Amino acid sequence: MINVLMIGSDLSVKGGMTTVVKSFLNNNFEDVNITYVPTHIENVGKMYKILFFIKSLIIIVKNLIMNDVNIVHIHLSERGSFFRKLIVVLICKVFGKKVIIHLHGADFKEFYNNNKYIQSTIKFMFLKCDCVIVLGEKWNIFVKSIDERIKTFILRNSVELMDYCVEYNDKNVNILFLAVLIKRKGIFDLIKAVDKIRYDKELTEYNIKFVLAGSGNDEVVIKRQIKNLDLEKYFIFKGWIDGKEKIETIKTSQIFILPSYNEGLPMSILEAMSFGMPIITTNVGSIDEAVQNNVNGYIVNPGNVEEIYESIKKIIVNHDLWKKFSKQSKYTIKEKFNKDQYFIKMKELYYSI
Repeated sequence: MINVLMIGSDLSVKGGMTTVVKSFLNNNFEDVNITYVPTHIENVGKMYKILFFIKSLIIIVKNLIMNDVNIVHIHLSERGSFFRKLIVVLICKVFGKKVIIHLHGADFKEFYNNNKYIQSTIKFMFLKCDCVIVLGEKWNIFVKSIDERIKTFILRNSVELMDYCVEYNDKNVNILFLAVLIKRKGIFDLIKAVDKIRYDKELTEYNIKFVLAGSGNDEVVIKRQIKNLDLEKYFIFKGWIDGKEKIETIKTSQIFILPSYNEGLPMSILEAMSFGMPIITTNVGSIDEAVQNNVNGYIVNPGNVEEIYESIKKIIVNHDLWKKFSKQSKYTIKEKFNKDQYFIKMKELYYSI
C-alpha cells in the first residue's frame, strides 16, 4: 500500500485543477491511499486565507509525523499557488519525503518569465522534487528548458467517455463557452465574432445562442459590452456550473468554443469531446494534442475574430462536417484521454519513484 498526501486548493475553488483533484479523490485506487489537504480557499478575506494556509501547514506536518506518508503529490499553479507550495515542498523534504509536482497553471510560462528571481526559485523547486508531471509535450519541453536535470512525466488530463452523444440541430444551435469569464479565455474575441454573425444572411435561418457557463473577474465588463453592442438576445449566462447541471448543459449544446490566449490542457475541452462535440479553440498549451484542425474541430489563432466567425459558420451550415468532427472527438477521448489509462499511468508513477 502506498500512502499519498495530496496537496491542492479547497474543493470549492472553481477551475480545471479542482476537477482533476476530484477525479483523483473519486477514483478507487488499488493499493493507493490518498489523504487530501487543501492549502488555499477563495471568496474569503485575506486574513482568513492566511489562517487557512497556516492551519493546512500544521495538518501537513501532523500527517508527515504521524502517518506513514510515502509520496506527497502537490497540484501547482502560478503566482500565490507557487509560493505556498514552495513552503510545502521544503517542509516535505525536511522530512525526507518523495515529492511529485503536478503542474497545471495556464499562465505558468508568463509567471516564469517575470524576473530572474522567479526563474531561479522555480528551478530550485523543480530540482528539489522527485518528478514534475506536465500536461503534454509542449509543457515537457518548457520544463526541460529550465534545467535538463528536472525529472518530468507526461500525463495528459483525462475524462470518462460518455455513452451519450450530442445531437445536431439544424435550427437551434447552442454554442457552449465553459470557462472562467476572463480576458485570457478569449471571451471578448468571441463577442466580436458574434457581432459579425448577426449580419450574416446565411445564418439568419438558425436560432444561434452562445451559452456562457462560468463566472469571473470580467463578468460585469462582458455583460456591459454585450449590452452596448445590442447582442443580448444571442447570449445565455448560466453562471458557474458543475455536476448534473454541467452535464445537461453540454448535452443540449452542439459546438464547444474556447479561443484562449494561454492554457494547459483544459478539462472543459476534454469533457465536451467526451460527449462528441466539435471544438473551436486555439493552438496554445497542449490543446493541439486533443484538437486537430479540420479533424475534430478548428484551430484558430488567438485574437483572430475573423477565424472564429468563419469556423462557427462552417460547422453550423455543414451537417456532414459536424458529424465528422463529433465522431472524431469521441474517438480521440477513447484513444488518448481515457480515464482508466490515466490512473494506470499515475499508479505506475507512484510505484516507480
